[in-house]
Amino acid sequence: MLAELHCHSIYSTGSTIKAEGFNTLKEIMAHAKKLGIGILALTDHDTIRGHRDAKKYAKKYGIIFIPGEEVTSEKGHILALGIQERIKPGLSVIETIEKIHDQGGIAIAAHPYDFRRKGIGDSAKYCDAIEVFNAINVDRTANLRANKLAELYHKPKTAGSDAHWLPMMGHGLTEIRCTNVDGCLKEIKNGRTKLRTKYLEMSILTEWAIRRLKYSYYYLLNYMDINYRWPKRVIAKRLIKLVNHSPGHIDYIFRGLAYLFLGGIMTYSIFRNIILRR
Repeated sequence: MLAELHCHSIYSTGSTIKAEGFNTLKEIMAHAKKLGIGILALTDHDTIRGHRDAKKYAKKYGIIFIPGEEVTSEKGHILALGIQERIKPGLSVIETIEKIHDQGGIAIAAHPYDFRRKGIGDSAKYCDAIEVFNAINVDRTANLRANKLAELYHKPKTAGSDAHWLPMMGHGLTEIRCTNVDGCLKEIKNGRTKLRTKYLEMSILTEWAIRRLKYSYYYLLNYMDINYRWPKRVIAKRLIKLVNHSPGHIDYIFRGLAYLFLGGIMTYSIFRNIILRR
């Protein structure tokens, strides 16, 4: 059965750009059914507010729902799967894992070497499993390094779409043979998984970024007024206004910036994850 083990809903928010997840639990479960996904873990950032709706709609669409949370530990993100109560952020990696285990759940290191989104790095070796493929890690080197760590410490492997929007679902799937939540967690912990992976298209990532800026528009303007000095404040506010012209001819500029950003990310990631590691 195909599992989406890293998925976000409208309950996920960011610190600076507030909008993160775009879809309701009903929309997510219906889309999972359409994609042939039979297992879905809800892993919103530091909250379990969506669990009740997720359970209700999972039952409606015949999907095994794994209650989860993407916990922001002191060092970075850890997926807590199979929990019933919220794990508070800010604890050490070990404390976070212990809290997850206390609830009978398992800890998966999310994108451990993705420097943009707070991975826990080498501390992933303390988790029950390692997310060796994250569909947003388009630089690829972060995933390769995570896989190498899993091989080194003989850790079970999982994949994650890290989906924050319906078009992002189904890119990082984990194949598991199970019929209930406990069985799924046991199979993951014992390493009986197969991965089905595909990197996200730049068009999806670009559209997601534009939507995030649009949905967070007035919050960002206020944030810039408070935290940015002139001339940075003036330049930033003029640039953010460009999103109001999308969709349109301005999208060509956004696509160009996306590929320019990707080139920079890939260069830095190779330098950080390969050259500096030697």
